[in-house]
Amino acid sequence: MVQYNLESNITNEPNLICAFTERLDTANCLEIEDELINKVRESKAPVIFNLQDVDYVASAFLRMCLKVAKEVGPENFSVINVHPNVKKVFKIAGFDKQISIT
Repeated sequence: MVQYNLESNITNEPNLICAFTERLDTANCLEIEDELINKVRESKAPVIFNLQDVDYVASAFLRMCLKVAKEVGPENFSVINVHPNVKKVFKIAGFDKQISIT
């Protein structure tokens, strides 16, 4: 469901890349939330959510995004490879003004 990878960026600073592979409905989010938050706390690195293989997100996923942004700071959190229909959900919720969504 989620794969974690600690990768260095151009400046050799580590980023925690979280690649999601399924629909992020409420049940799936509740299943992974504690593990995800613990991984974010352990890494102490900027976090990137890769949604390349995700075509649906529930409000539970938006809540996880808020928790991660609060944990690492909004400037250290981004969501990438977002499908257009998922991007609409972020925009309707106003997240596009708070965190980087591409």
